[in-house]
Amino acid sequence: MAEELWLDPDRVLSGGRDLAAAGKHLTAERSGAGGELAAISGQRPWGADEIGQAFENNYRPIEQQVLLAWEKLGLYVEGLGDAVVDTVREATETDHHAAVQVERTYRTRS
Repeated sequence: MAEELWLDPDRVLSGGRDLAAAGKHLTAERSGAGGELAAISGQRPWGADEIGQAFENNYRPIEQQVLLAWEKLGLYVEGLGDAVVDTVREATETDHHAAVQVERTYRTRS
């Protein structure tokens, strides 16, 4: 049994824009707070002795992975929001074009 899907385009567009804005915010936070974290850790506040070096060897790869993931997540969320907006626009245009075509077809048969 086919079910119908009802789409409130204004609501979905708003959600897509909010999602894209959230992605931009994540990316900005990565640049801001994430950049500060990288700068501070670059000074190696844990020291350069044997224990500090051991910490550095374990910490640095994880820090780089987290910062890269943070950046990618922001870009992904922003792209997802943009895709929602594009999808709603395309679906709305398709519905409009289909309605026009149906109207033209049935008008000529009356």
